[in-house]
Amino acid sequence: MIDSKVSHCKTLEEFYKSIREQQEEAYGKHYCDQHDIIQRLMKEEGVNRYKELGVHQGATAANACLLNPKKVELIDITLEKYNRSKHLFEEYCDKNNVELSVKEVDSSASKSKGQCDLLVIDSLHKPEHLIKELNVHADWTSRYIVVHDTSRRFGRPCDALYQTLVRFCNQINSWEISEHNTKSVGVTVIKKQL
Repeated sequence: MIDSKVSHCKTLEEFYKSIREQQEEAYGKHYCDQHDIIQRLMKEEGVNRYKELGVHQGATAANACLLNPKKVELIDITLEKYNRSKHLFEEYCDKNNVELSVKEVDSSASKSKGQCDLLVIDSLHKPEHLIKELNVHADWTSRYIVVHDTSRRFGRPCDALYQTLVRFCNQINSWEISEHNTKSVGVTVIKKQL
């Protein structure tokens, strides 16, 4: 993934607009489809606690913060790239009463778990890591899990993460595939059956 140039940004809104434009310019207009999916799902009644595994610079996290949920929790093994712009997140969340929690920890470790309504996974992109994350976080997620990069990796077709989600849903009957977008790198949504 590219490192977008965002040091010029003065607000979270400006940061999000700039980073999304740069990512779509580099990877195509459907690369950020997960942002639109998150926006749609976060508008649902009762979906107001957002959690993200794999933050990088914070493009998807900024998208979520700008929706003004009650809580945003960000988890990554290293926050070096996010930390360059973290002041924009903190300022926005303070001003808009969004509880922001940021943890530098392995996303498959039990100390990374916590309650959320919508979980976004965009971390290591390996089936064995994804299944660990699902086993740690699924019981703590009340509605949706959104997984990025489920159709392509490094410019080649690769549905290994999607197949991992299918197997997980087949084994854990409380979860089902609700959306599978194969444009660009792909994004898949699984939904907890209520």
